[in-house]
Amino acid sequence: MRILAVDDERLMLNALENAIKEAVPDAELCSFRKGSEALNFAKENLIDIAFLDIRMRGMDGLELARELLALYPKLNVIFCTGYDDYISEAFREVRCNGYIMKPVDADQVREEMKHLRMPFEVRDKKKIRFQCFGYFEVFVNDQPIDFARAKTKELLAYLVSACGAVCSNQEIMVYLWEDDENHESYFKKIRTDLIETLEKYGCEDILYRQRAGMGICGKMVECDYYDWKKTNNGRYNGEFMKQYSWSEYFGENL
Repeated sequence: MRILAVDDERLMLNALENAIKEAVPDAELCSFRKGSEALNFAKENLIDIAFLDIRMRGMDGLELARELLALYPKLNVIFCTGYDDYISEAFREVRCNGYIMKPVDADQVREEMKHLRMPFEVRDKKKIRFQCFGYFEVFVNDQPIDFARAKTKELLAYLVSACGAVCSNQEIMVYLWEDDENHESYFKKIRTDLIETLEKYGCEDILYRQRAGMGICGKMVECDYYDWKKTNNGRYNGEFMKQYSWSEYFGENL
């Protein structure tokens, strides 16, 4: 389950995030302070439930809800606001699923989760595992992934090395080709190939996709490098993704 949370006030967004995490700890939560950024994310990533503030600078919650419902007609939209002026409009025009008055807490979120009008697809979770020490390898349910292009696998390796950070397209191209040539056309091909490959194996949810960048959702994967970082087990004296020249920079800092 992927939940979208949007509020342009940092403190209110933090409170909403905490309430959702407490109420639905197994959900993947994606948070934004701008409606436009949330919409761009939704265009590239499946969304099941959206918790939206109504009064926001720029794109407000009602407009955002309309755009999201155009993408996902069965999306569950729950408004979170400090004003009750919009209740009628929210239910009449947007046909939202629910309405929470701020401050939002976990009990309110749990109550709304009990009464979702639109069923969402429970996607079969595949176990994807990354091996970073030694040669970089990728396994789904303990079977190696077959990549049509070596560069596609290298793109995934670089995203994994970033530990969840969203990498810009330009940054990725600099590291993957290490020259001054224009590789944008080929990069688009391997980006598409990566998405299609992960979809083939039922693991596309591990990718964060934005118009100008992408990243890995670290909490949805298994990875020897991530496990090593969590244990804070001192320096690693072996090799890191040894088939890629750019990995030497990361290896030197382990």
